[in-house]
Amino acid sequence: MALTIRNALPFVALFLYWLGLNYLVLHAPISFFDPPDIAPVTKAVVTSSDNSTPHGLASHDWESVDLPDDWYQSQRQESEHWYQAFLSVSPQEAAVWAIYIPSVTHNAAVYVNGIWVGQGGRFEDPVARNHNRPLLFRFSSQLLHPGENTVLLRVSSSFHEQGLLDQFYVAPASELVPAHQWKSFIRIDLIQWFTLIMYVMAAILFAFWVARPQDKTYGLFALLLFIWGTHNLNLFVVEIPTSTHFWEAMTMSTLGWIVVVMIFFNHRYVGQGSRMIEKVVLLFACMGSAIFLLPDIQSILHLGYRVWDSFLVVFGSYALFHLAKVFWRTRDSDVYLMLLVGIPILVFGLHDILTVNNLRDRRDGLTIQYSVIPAALLFSFFLVRRFVQSINHAEELATTLEARVKDREGELRDQYDKLNHLEQQRVLSDERERIMRDMHDGIGGQLVSVIALLQDHSGEVFCRIRKRVQQSLVDLRFVIDSLDPVLSDLPTLLGVMRERLQSQLDAVSIELDWAVSELPDIGVLTPRASLHIMRIVQEGVANTIKHSGASRLSIASYLDAGEVPRVVIALSDNGSGFKDNDGAECGRGLSNMRYRAKQIGADLLFEQRDGETRVCLILPRKIT
Repeated sequence: MALTIRNALPFVALFLYWLGLNYLVLHAPISFFDPPDIAPVTKAVVTSSDNSTPHGLASHDWESVDLPDDWYQSQRQESEHWYQAFLSVSPQEAAVWAIYIPSVTHNAAVYVNGIWVGQGGRFEDPVARNHNRPLLFRFSSQLLHPGENTVLLRVSSSFHEQGLLDQFYVAPASELVPAHQWKSFIRIDLIQWFTLIMYVMAAILFAFWVARPQDKTYGLFALLLFIWGTHNLNLFVVEIPTSTHFWEAMTMSTLGWIVVVMIFFNHRYVGQGSRMIEKVVLLFACMGSAIFLLPDIQSILHLGYRVWDSFLVVFGSYALFHLAKVFWRTRDSDVYLMLLVGIPILVFGLHDILTVNNLRDRRDGLTIQYSVIPAALLFSFFLVRRFVQSINHAEELATTLEARVKDREGELRDQYDKLNHLEQQRVLSDERERIMRDMHDGIGGQLVSVIALLQDHSGEVFCRIRKRVQQSLVDLRFVIDSLDPVLSDLPTLLGVMRERLQSQLDAVSIELDWAVSELPDIGVLTPRASLHIMRIVQEGVANTIKHSGASRLSIASYLDAGEVPRVVIALSDNGSGFKDNDGAECGRGLSNMRYRAKQIGADLLFEQRDGETRVCLILPRKIT
């Protein structure tokens, strides 16, 4: 794709988005946690001791310290220290007071004037972990007295370089609870609820993948949510169920597997990706799991934070670069949205790497867990949309298939009806052939024999008998013709009749004017309809021969282009004509013609004008 300003605009927007996010997160971080409106305790003295109670601490060497105290910066080599602060208060202000510690690693116990008022969990190995949790300890104002009061804090860390004690606050509980609740909600409650949602979504998507194992994106995203949810446990689980060694290794390895599985998911979702890259990152993830085999926590933290996390930045950058390359080629809006939620993951991840490596103020806490919220919501939307689209597509296919099945059923039904009709036609045709053969060979043969015998006899009676027998033979041939399936269309039927009638007209010296033209389709003529038409035409010709004294007969057919076009068969001669139904000369012939026309739904007209007699058989477009 050619580089143009229009093509570059989305990438310019992404760069500005990344730049602004980097500035806000790394260079000018915005604090979401306003401190209480009272002065914190910033001065204290500290000593190293593994005492479980304050007894005997007076004999220890104490040194002054400014809070917050980061043990990595102050190079403290022990994993447990005691802090002592002195403050003057007016206990009459409230009945319930509290000590609020915004940040401590990993656990703290609090004593007011030598009296224990609370602690964040167990101090035995594995030490309770409150590195992401603010602590608030309430106590009665009766423990305070006018003048100077002493506050002792026992602080323990799993590893001495992780130790930290923030500035803390001592005041009436009502002044400290709002700040504690807000920070607890953002740091703990929100992550707990979303982690639970991640596990539920992972279970649902895993079920989808089990149902459709060919769609690997469901399985990969379920795995991604499960691993990320497991990584989040380090943020809010206080009393860890394993050794500190295993817990730190799990926290490190799950972060790496998050990046690896995300790369696999991206490749599968966008349909593009390098198999070689996948093999490399998979090999790296497997090698990274060797963190569990390291001998001590110091090795885990140093190797994990400085080596493992550095590679995660590289692989995370590749994931974004790959999505940007795919978007450059495809301009897919889904890929662009993936870039928008992927950039915060990389930026927040870099922030956390700097934080755990003591390159930033560790009181800011970890942030990558918040980047999963928009990413998980977006990817869940993608997969739900894909699932809905799959259902809709399946429903469309089912509807199409149902329609095709119905069409096929209709076609099969039509074919069955046609086959059934053809079978009936075959049976009828066979029966017609049998009847035609029997009539031709039986009655027809006998009539021909009678005619042959009468040829040898003269006399008026024999001539009249011979003519009647010949006429009977012609009638028989008409009946046979009406049964012939070849003569089921009107032009062919009339053509055969011409041959039959021509000899009769020649015998009485009547000239035949044949004007049968091409006719439109009026359907297949049944034997019944064919016989009626033939009988009407035959009767009309017989009337001309017997009664008209005509010298010329015209038989024509044409299409009458009226409001409802119909086919007309017209017989006209130049004879003396006939009288209508009321006339004495009207015999049974005309009545039979009208009866036969009515049987096939046709009209029959008789006209006499200008010395011409005309009979018109007007046929419907479809004859029954």
